[in-house]
Amino acid sequence: MRLIDTVAIIGYLNPKDRTHKRSVEHISRVSSDGDVFMPMVSVIEADLVMKIKGYSYSEREISWRALESKIPPPKIVTNSVSSIYSALVLQEEGMDYFDSLISSLARETTSVVITTDKAIEAAVKTEW
Repeated sequence: MRLIDTVAIIGYLNPKDRTHKRSVEHISRVSSDGDVFMPMVSVIEADLVMKIKGYSYSEREISWRALESKIPPPKIVTNSVSSIYSALVLQEEGMDYFDSLISSLARETTSVVITTDKAIEAAVKTEW
């Protein structure tokens, strides 16, 4: 299984992002590739990033409407309670909150994370 990190959502939504082209390819794989899934925590983090960066309500709404058909509900995966518990260890070692949740989910499901994030790369298998 492959899990898409937040970096691909942000890259998909921003045509000026250096990862945009590749992010579009990765996001399109969610609905077309049976092995590619979107962690709910990536979706939540992306929304938080938009909110923190000052995106308006309508900008966030437009962004999520653009992604709605690209990420079907059956392709969303959630963290189990035990993966959240495991994330605590990664946080204690200095990993960012959301990175730790994605990494612990990847460990629990023996998944590869689709990301450019070096912290995640240090904890689990990744690809881009």
